Amino acid sequence: MTDPEKTIFRIGELLSDTYEIRAVLGCGGMGQVFDAQDVGLVRRVAIKANFADIELRFSIRNEARALAALRHPGVVSVYALGCHHGIDYMVMEHVSGVTLAHHLDRLGQGMPLPERLDVLVAIADGMAAIHRAGISHGDIKPENILLAASGRVVLMDLGLVRAAYEPDRGIVAGTPDYMAPEIVSGHQLGNERHLADVYAFGVLAYRMLAGKLPYHGEDPIDVLIAHADAAIPKLSDAAKVPRRLSELVTSLMAKDPNDRPVSMDAVVWQLRAAKEEISREVAEPSRLSVLIVDDDTDIARLVALYVKQAAPGAEINVVADAQQALEQFRRKPPRLVFLDLHMPKMSGFELFTYLRGVHLVDASTVVAMSAGGSPTDVGLMLELGAQDFIPKGPELRGRVTRIVSMLANAREREREREKDAGAAR
Repeated sequence: MTDPEKTIFRIGELLSDTYEIRAVLGCGGMGQVFDAQDVGLVRRVAIKANFADIELRFSIRNEARALAALRHPGVVSVYALGCHHGIDYMVMEHVSGVTLAHHLDRLGQGMPLPERLDVLVAIADGMAAIHRAGISHGDIKPENILLAASGRVVLMDLGLVRAAYEPDRGIVAGTPDYMAPEIVSGHQLGNERHLADVYAFGVLAYRMLAGKLPYHGEDPIDVLIAHADAAIPKLSDAAKVPRRLSELVTSLMAKDPNDRPVSMDAVVWQLRAAKEEISREVAEPSRLSVLIVDDDTDIARLVALYVKQAAPGAEINVVADAQQALEQFRRKPPRLVFLDLHMPKMSGFELFTYLRGVHLVDASTVVAMSAGGSPTDVGLMLELGAQDFIPKGPELRGRVTRIVSMLANAREREREREKDAGAAR
């Protein structure tokens, strides 16, 4: 049994004279992922390795070769494969972000249906790319999906990946909550193994759209039996969704693999069609809308005062945490956001990462604020698309005034152009 406190590589250890281990990013049942620095190319990378007691059939080399064959924004890129003191490791691009599981735990049903569909479309598109390469993922679940800081939705951990031509060898592997009936029974369809991924995606879709898993039990065995024998619950009985979307999820979770959609490409199009059924009326604000997100009441009031002085007609909303900010974005995305980086529960960085991933912030100008933001924090925010960073101090008033005045003037010019165009018609 692997000691959960033990790391495969030591912090500070140099692998193959090239990769310096900086920290442990994550740990699973089969291995660990490390934050590392490529000292030769001077770039940040992620390194994955399996524990020594993991069977050879789950070799890190299989996962690395599968990933290296793919070129898709929904799949992490592989840079190299190496061996250090007898331990194989894979070098990958370092992707900043948080897992879908993390967001579901924090946001629950607070995500509007169109947002959830956007994420599902991105996941399905990444799965389609994997399946087109002739391989299956083997462990589709929220913990293995990353909402990346760049706005990408990335499929992670292809540790159970297998090519369509590989024999099953009697292996039962995966996560019970998302495991297809044919895996439990040992009657997989050989070169149709990707249909087990389709089933797992159906469970994931149900989880995201209904806010709960379709099957429950006192232990994993009960859950596996339910997947094999229990009736498929209707999504429309658990959530208010279009009928065609509910029927799609039911087909994804069909007990017989032959009754499921044969291609994730088809699923992508059906999800997009379902989204088009949902009306989204977002009124264009007639005046500059400003959202101030800061748990420091005094700072928030000061920023609001400076905004009002610079743009007397601005619509100003002040919230104290990220959850309230999300609610504001879902009602009506603001034109300008002053975002504190350091807040309890969910930081400004995490909030911005999520907003980028679901495209809620695409039309907003985001200005980060902090009393003690590190150069790394500031750099990450600017890399993600924040327009500016303001330190909380003597510069606050002047910087806020300049930004607000610039946007207010731009908004006024836009309204004049709209007025002139209307008169011309």
